[in-house]
Amino acid sequence: MKKLALMVLLLFAGNSQAYDGLSSELSHLVGGGLLAGVVTRSFQESEHRAWIGFAASSAVIVLTEQRNFAKPDRRHGAQLDVTWHVLGAALGAWSTDKYLLTPFVSPKHVGLVWTRQY
Repeated sequence: MKKLALMVLLLFAGNSQAYDGLSSELSHLVGGGLLAGVVTRSFQESEHRAWIGFAASSAVIVLTEQRNFAKPDRRHGAQLDVTWHVLGAALGAWSTDKYLLTPFVSPKHVGLVWTRQY
């Protein structure tokens, strides 16, 4: 059933043309936020989970847009895509960390110091 659904989706998938309009950039904003939120959630035991989510989502878009950065006629569009995606990643990682996950409590170190006078 999954193969049939994939074949039907591929059958109806056509060429898509990108443009630098608001709806295109908002999709990058939302996609960056969702990806950062998912990665932040998967690292919920880490103290730096929001930074990990932000960095992973940002790295994905930069690696994806590398081919477009190399072409002078597509560089401006790639820069816009990366900018909006990184902004969405920052918002998604921050909001997931702050509002969806339980607060991270860092362990407090308690110890005993033994000093001896010579």
